[in-house]
Amino acid sequence: MESNSKTYLMILPVYYYRINEQTVAIESAFADHLKLLRERIFPIFNHFQIGLVEMSAQDYEKKKKGMCMIEEQKEQIFFKSLYEDEDKKKNLSSRLSQFKQIFSVYSRLKQLIKDCDLLHTGLSSDVWFPVEFMATLYGIFLKKPIIYVVDIDYRNSVLMSYKTGEWSLKSYLLGKYIYDQIKGFQIKVAVANCSLILFKGNRLCQDFGKGKPNVKNFLNAAHSKHHLINSNALAEKLLHLNDDNHPLEVVYLGRLVLYKGVDRCIQAIAMAYHQMGCNVMFHIIGQGEQAEELKKMTIELNIEKRVIFYGALPFNLEFFKKLYTYHLLLATPLREDTPRSALDAMAAGIPILAFDTYYYQDLLSTGAVDTVPWLSVEQLAQKIAYYNKNRELVSEMVLKAINFAKENTQELWLDQRFDWTLTYANLQEPKK
Repeated sequence: MESNSKTYLMILPVYYYRINEQTVAIESAFADHLKLLRERIFPIFNHFQIGLVEMSAQDYEKKKKGMCMIEEQKEQIFFKSLYEDEDKKKNLSSRLSQFKQIFSVYSRLKQLIKDCDLLHTGLSSDVWFPVEFMATLYGIFLKKPIIYVVDIDYRNSVLMSYKTGEWSLKSYLLGKYIYDQIKGFQIKVAVANCSLILFKGNRLCQDFGKGKPNVKNFLNAAHSKHHLINSNALAEKLLHLNDDNHPLEVVYLGRLVLYKGVDRCIQAIAMAYHQMGCNVMFHIIGQGEQAEELKKMTIELNIEKRVIFYGALPFNLEFFKKLYTYHLLLATPLREDTPRSALDAMAAGIPILAFDTYYYQDLLSTGAVDTVPWLSVEQLAQKIAYYNKNRELVSEMVLKAINFAKENTQELWLDQRFDWTLTYANLQEPKK
């Protein structure tokens, strides 16, 4: 098949909403990623298709503030619905109904994969509804070149969820000895058969890749070079940071859901403020089912004037300009997590204080990250107060964060990913 007729197909568990026949709405950072990827893969691939999950109108109304529009013809990115999320929710009460829906999804996958020249997919976290694994198996059967991505090392999460009390002993045992084993099997199949394997984490590469050259550690940054903090904003940040009369501006970025542990952040801020006299403001950017509960918590802890909730914000330059004014990011996940927010923060010159999960341990070498023992709210509060008193250390971390972000923009990682794709999928750039 000639290069001008090749199709790049992504099958991902990402949600979108169709506005009309030509326009869809999708999470704004992912939209930017797709546009950059479309630019990078052309002219080898002139047709770009994405198989995603169609969200309900009700969910779209809740989330549209953080989404943006894509006109398919204009951007030359075409979206295909694998299934409607509302239908899946209804079928969860009946495994038989869910299995019936699986067959419907499989028929859609078959046609999409049959017509593609490169398949991009990844791990199915939902082992009862393994859409991505079905795509992987069918792609292997048709001998398609496949890029396979695993965004998170899930293996310690079941124990962490049990220790926090979120999971029962039964759930822990099922998770560890059944579900995690199924996920591990999926990855082993992919490593043995796919063209390029991208893992977010060194341990995944070591444990599953075992030295195979097509298994790579992939940072998967979302920030672009134009998002990096400029010299004027940096100077203003450092001026405020080194003014003891100015509050230490602490921020959280991400969804307001239980496993993100935002309640721990709020508890630490309260402890640092009330018990340690820390001059601190806490900014929370994001939305989710815990929002109202977290707002009530700030009132109960008597820090409602020290915490500001912004809701979800679109991923654009204005979003980053807002980030430029903050001094320290808090990250307190209750299970393993690899959030985009860590690198977004660094691009804005914000160092990170986090629980010592593996992702943040991996980032310690940047010099822009510090950790405390997992679940220790008291030590988190102590570190917040410590950095408030030793702001020159924060200033040093700010500069290291920016340097790391400059060397790890989305453009650089996309170039690297596509170079690997050309090598391991046996493709060639068209001659200029």
